Amino acid sequence: MYGRDLPVKTFEFEPFLGTTYGLSSEAGSREIGPALGVEGRWNLRKCPFDVGMQLYLGTAETSFHGSDVSCRTVSFTIIGDYNWKRGSSFSPFVGLGLGANHYDIINSGWYDYKYNDDDVSGYGLVPRAGIEFFRHFRVTLTGHLGKKIYNTVGLTIGYAFGGGKRK
Repeated sequence: MYGRDLPVKTFEFEPFLGTTYGLSSEAGSREIGPALGVEGRWNLRKCPFDVGMQLYLGTAETSFHGSDVSCRTVSFTIIGDYNWKRGSSFSPFVGLGLGANHYDIINSGWYDYKYNDDDVSGYGLVPRAGIEFFRHFRVTLTGHLGKKIYNTVGLTIGYAFGGGKRK
């Protein structure tokens, strides 16, 4: 597989949307939150890797001392994936990214007063695994790990424009 051109186009653009689930042990209860974003990827020609950039917005929805709290993450991530069977109609992948994140809390109330974690920036790790179906549809399980109260795991569905077999 290495050393020969792989049968996929060089560039893909993928909008995606899905859900998140907060991982913080500080939450009284957790609920499903929204996730959305866009990603551009370059498929490397001679090996089964791709590299790209992702812009992501996700929210960890929690209930804390009787108040609903939304812990929002905006992330700009450099990401890379290893792809099995790239160019086929069923192509699993695993990846890892490093993101520059901005965090803020919606309806923070007492929570922000105690932890002072609102409107701050930091770095985050983004592990992920997924499957690309029919060279375009992608289902991805992703973790966004940074500041503790903002950590989430999410499931997204995307469509890769420009993906597919090279002509």
